[in-house]
Amino acid sequence: MPTTSSPSFSQLRAFVALCDHQHFGEAATALGVSQPSLSQAITALEKRVGGELVERTTRRVLVTSLGEALLPYARDAVLAAEAFSEAASSQGAALSGTMRLGIIPTIAPYLAPVLIDGLREALPQMDLDLREMVTGDNLDQLAQGRLDAAIIALEDDLQRTTAIPMFDERLVVLTAADHPWAGRTDVSPAELDDQPLLLLDEGNCLRDQTLALCQRYGSQPPVAVATTLSTVTRMVAHGSGVTIIPEGALQLLTPSSEYGVARFGDEAPMRRMGLVHRVSSSRGADFAQLAELISHLVREADLPVAPVTALAVA
Repeated sequence: MPTTSSPSFSQLRAFVALCDHQHFGEAATALGVSQPSLSQAITALEKRVGGELVERTTRRVLVTSLGEALLPYARDAVLAAEAFSEAASSQGAALSGTMRLGIIPTIAPYLAPVLIDGLREALPQMDLDLREMVTGDNLDQLAQGRLDAAIIALEDDLQRTTAIPMFDERLVVLTAADHPWAGRTDVSPAELDDQPLLLLDEGNCLRDQTLALCQRYGSQPPVAVATTLSTVTRMVAHGSGVTIIPEGALQLLTPSSEYGVARFGDEAPMRRMGLVHRVSSSRGADFAQLAELISHLVREADLPVAPVTALAVA
């Protein structure tokens, strides 16, 4: 039988961490507690709800149907408590302390150095903890409270996040130096259907944008798929095919003589980069300030981007 008393924050936090990691040792490490303490918290919570929340196995932890049903409420409660603590600690100390900031791999190589140097100088009271990961992982860790904010390519279906647009990046076609398209400025997206296409792996937003651009959804599979942009660009240099990259990534290509660039004609495709944070966060004003500062640093670094007219949307 469930008890009438409410579960404690530590019990709920232990339950959420265990569900996220599905391993007692990993969850305990993430929380900074011992495994026995974590196990005791889970056992006490199960007594309170009157049922088993997880199944203990020799290798991993399996979440029961009861656990799956209660997990969203536990996560909301933990996030709300963390938002309260965040609001209390941030009073009078905007953009100070540790900022856990996610960033996607297709912009990190040329934006991360700008952020590390620029934010250190502009916000000496803030300790930047920059973490590179694909969009889905950024959003998952944001929802789980492991990130404070993330820099991603904005999409229409972002849920439970507030998005602050920062700048637009033009997309270009990367080819081998001797490719017939090299130097063109009038490419049509429809022409991509006739080219051997090289893509990033699933989970990368640039892959989805490329597929949407050329409308290839399985009828003509890509020539090759790679996990990193550097691998894709090297295959391009060897003449294996073409790919779509942000214009800012061109500066990373070495030696540049091995590559050609083709640009789209009228209405060149763009991707909109922005800062996202949890809707429940009390630091919306701080994140708007951070997004504005990042936009300024990008302009100062002379990266090939276009400004966004409206800076903040929910």
